[in-house]
Amino acid sequence: MSKYAENTMLIMRVMRHAQAAVKSRFVQQVVPKKLTIVQFNALLHLHWYGGESGMTISELGEHLGLAHSTASGLVDRLERDGWTVRRKCDTDRRQNRIQLTEKSQQLFQDRTDSATDFWHQTIGQLTPEEQDDLIKSLTRLKQVMDKPVWPSYDQLHPRDPGHVKERLEAELDELAHAKLTSMGTRFILAEMAEQQNQHELAAYLKQVASEEIRHANQIFELLGHEQGLKAALSDLIRQDRVVLEELLDLVDTAQTVNHKESLELLQRIVQDNKRYKRWFSNMFKQID
Repeated sequence: MSKYAENTMLIMRVMRHAQAAVKSRFVQQVVPKKLTIVQFNALLHLHWYGGESGMTISELGEHLGLAHSTASGLVDRLERDGWTVRRKCDTDRRQNRIQLTEKSQQLFQDRTDSATDFWHQTIGQLTPEEQDDLIKSLTRLKQVMDKPVWPSYDQLHPRDPGHVKERLEAELDELAHAKLTSMGTRFILAEMAEQQNQHELAAYLKQVASEEIRHANQIFELLGHEQGLKAALSDLIRQDRVVLEELLDLVDTAQTVNHKESLELLQRIVQDNKRYKRWFSNMFKQID
């Protein structure tokens, strides 16, 4: 390897080491705050691009590459933990804008302080002459570098009709699946309400769950995702087979740790699932 190549590799290693050292110090500060990587990225985008006015959920979702429903759930969790707040838009009262709280602002101030402290400690170990030489070398390096040209937000997130349509379809698909998940939750709550003699609440929950199923089916039909009954039943049988395998693994675990209550419950669920499997398989054979 030539001396030129060796020097280039050394400079790159030093730069990467410095970046990693600054980042690791900040991560040590963030970890106790129990922020996930996705949550922290959302705060970063609000900090960089939101300004004082903040961003709408759709704008934040575009920046993060997330569907509207996913971005909305992310914001819900950040707001619950005091990192963000929703405020009405000044120009359109129908819209909410997501803004950082003082807690988040302090987080980024701590980040700046951490980086400054790192460089004070690091540069402080060099003599004044070494500092001057380093500054001259880095200044010269900056002068010979090409000025970075970043793609614009519009280039990274094209809004041509085809792209917008694809994003709409993806968000509709996610909405349909979210409704199916919500439907299961409503049926569970309805059963709990029945057990507590809250019959009116149970009836309403079941009604809403049925409407959620209808909405999901309508969305799937709109997207052209509807299946024939036999194909859908075949998919269900395959999914049940996977669930049964996972249940059997859980039974083995419960036996290993000798957790009797869990074992009894899991064994009942296994028997129920086997019964479902037999029944659906028989019905599948009878469908033309």
